[in-house]
Amino acid sequence: MKNVLILTLLLFGALTIFAAEEKETETVPAENQETTPQVIVKPDMKDFSYSLGYEMYTNNKKYKLVLSPEKIIEGINDGYANAEVKVKQDEVKAQHAAFMAHMQVDGESDFTDEKGVLSYFTGYQVGKNFSANGIDALDKDEVLAGINAAKEGKEPRLNEEQRKAAMEAVDEAVRAKAKAKAEAIKTASKKFLEENAKKEGVKTTPSGLQYTVIKEGEGAKPKATDTVKVHYKGTLVDGKEFDSSYKRGEPISFPLNGVIKGWTEGLQLMPVGSTYRFFIPSDLGYGDRGAGADIPGGAALIFDVELIEINPEK
Repeated sequence: MKNVLILTLLLFGALTIFAAEEKETETVPAENQETTPQVIVKPDMKDFSYSLGYEMYTNNKKYKLVLSPEKIIEGINDGYANAEVKVKQDEVKAQHAAFMAHMQVDGESDFTDEKGVLSYFTGYQVGKNFSANGIDALDKDEVLAGINAAKEGKEPRLNEEQRKAAMEAVDEAVRAKAKAKAEAIKTASKKFLEENAKKEGVKTTPSGLQYTVIKEGEGAKPKATDTVKVHYKGTLVDGKEFDSSYKRGEPISFPLNGVIKGWTEGLQLMPVGSTYRFFIPSDLGYGDRGAGADIPGGAALIFDVELIEINPEK
């Protein structure tokens, strides 16, 4: 699918600004994705920047949200610099609530972001996400030129087909960079698992899942169709922790057939009351796609899991 990243960001202000709260990394299903080799071609950042500005303003205007060009640019600059965000989440939520209230009362007229909160936050997320995805610095003058052309109703210097091509070129470059990064991480993860398999106490299943028993319980073992309650901690092979129910102070419950393959298989080995450590290859985890900002594509994962109880399928 073309332009998944780009289109998500272009519509950010109108469609997802209200979801500004940070979310914990979740243990969720991972889709298997077939990938093909890609050649990284350096895109034209001037054309892309202009197209981004034009489409960002136009798409938000379709939803009756009029953004501030200057605040968008300010947000992009801060996002790229990974600077501290200048607006609080409460301000973003309040401004979005005002936008939604306006649309309910008068859905025909525009809502102008006079305070610039939504504009800045949209720009910040664009800059932050583009930087994280390895997109070269935007040409801010061209972004502003594209925004102003859309705002003033001028004939854009790039037609629709040219804008689409410019955006697709960046999208393809991002995908190629992500694939190359995932392959490097996958290679390092494979080496780690090969060495880990030789350690005392580590068992390996036919699928490639590795585990050690930290504490062996005496209860029943769950089936794939059961719902289980667990405490867990997840880390990358370098020791970086990306999620922990212990830190949140509350265990979680979920259907065992609704999570990553490594969990579905591994927890069926555990009697209630057990704590196991799982070493999960990427193809039993989140694959080349990864999950959120903290789990890169191709990464092997380490989970300490404590099985608290089983709720059998009814």
